[in-house]
Amino acid sequence: MYRPSLKSSWSLVALFVLSVILFVIAQNSYVHIEADFHDEKVEAAKLMSSFIDSLRTEQIAQGMHIDPIDDPFQTGLIGSRLSSITTDRGLLSEKQAAVNPNIAAIFIDEFSQQKLTEGDYVAIGITGSNPSVNLALYAALKVMKLNPRIIVALSSASYGANREDFTWLDIETVLKKKGMIDFGSSYASFGGKEDLAIGLSDSGFAALRDAMKRNGVPLLIGSNLEENVDLRDKAYLELIPEGERYKLFVNIGGGLANVGSEPNARLIPEGINNRLAEKQFEKEGIMMVMASKNVPILHVRRIMRWAKKYDISSGKEKMPEPGVGAAFSKMKHNVTISAICLLILMAALIVVILLDRHDRRFMANIVDPDEEI
Repeated sequence: MYRPSLKSSWSLVALFVLSVILFVIAQNSYVHIEADFHDEKVEAAKLMSSFIDSLRTEQIAQGMHIDPIDDPFQTGLIGSRLSSITTDRGLLSEKQAAVNPNIAAIFIDEFSQQKLTEGDYVAIGITGSNPSVNLALYAALKVMKLNPRIIVALSSASYGANREDFTWLDIETVLKKKGMIDFGSSYASFGGKEDLAIGLSDSGFAALRDAMKRNGVPLLIGSNLEENVDLRDKAYLELIPEGERYKLFVNIGGGLANVGSEPNARLIPEGINNRLAEKQFEKEGIMMVMASKNVPILHVRRIMRWAKKYDISSGKEKMPEPGVGAAFSKMKHNVTISAICLLILMAALIVVILLDRHDRRFMANIVDPDEEI
C-alpha cells in the first residue's frame, strides 16, 4: 500500500541537488586511454613530420615550384598531373590524404601485430606514385629498427613523385644526406606497364635512367614482366644474409612487378595476407613468390581506406599535429568515478528511507490524550 513520505520537503530538495551534483561529476569525469604501441606511433608520426619539413626546405632551397592548390600544405610531395615519367592516372585525393604524419602509426600497428622486432628483415616493394605513404613506411621502419630491403618502381602515377628532377630516389638521397634514414632502395626498375614503362617517351626513359645514375641505384630490367619478377626474386635473396629470412613483404601501391596485374592489385585484400599462396592468379608478381615461401604479405593500396580504419583524420585547414588523434589515444568516461557517484547516491537514498521509517514509528507511538478521555 502506498504511504506518503513523512520527510520534510527540504530533505527531498537536498536529495535532488545531490543527484544533480553527482550526475555532473560523473558526466564530466574522463580518463585518458592510450592506444597500443602509443610511444612508437607518436615517435613515428613526429619522424614523418620531420621528413616532410626537411624535404620542403630542400625543395625551396633548390627553387622548385610547389603548387599551392594541389598541395595546400606546401609539402612538395604532390607532383603534377602529367610529366615525362608519369605512367598511370592517380587520384589527387589519395595523395592529399597521405600527406599526414599520423599515417606512420598505421605501419607501427601492422608491424607490431606481426610481432616484428628489432633487426628483423622486411622485403619492401614500392613505387614513386605515393611518396607520402613511402615516407610513413620509412618512419615506422626506422622507429622499429627493422632491416628493410627495398626495390622501387621509379616511375609514378599522376600527382606522385613524378618530377624528373625530384624522383623518389632523390627524396631518399635528401633524407640520407640529412642523416634521417640509413637505408634506401637497393634496386630500381622503370615501373609502369610490364614494369618496363611501356609507352613512355624517350625523354621519360632518359629521365628515369638519369635519376638512377645520380642517386647510385642500379637498374633492374628484364625483357618482360615475368623476367622482371624473377630478377626481383633473385635480388631480394641476394640482399639478405645467408641463413636469414624475411619476416614480412610490404607492397605499397600497384606496381605490376609486385602484384602481377592490375586486377590482382584490386582483388587482393588490403592488409595482412597469410594465405595468398593458396590462391590462383593469371599473372604472378613478387608478392605471390614471397607468399609461396611462407612470407606474410602486407598489401597497402588505398591509403584513405586505411586512414578510415585507423580513425586518422586529415586536416582541411592545416597539417594534422603529429601524434594527436584517436589513433594514439582516446578520452573515455571514468567508470570508477561514475560508480562512486552511484554508490553515494544510493547511500543517500537509503539514509532517507531509514529516517522515514524511524519517523513513522515515532508518530505511531504518540498517544492522543483526547482519545484516552
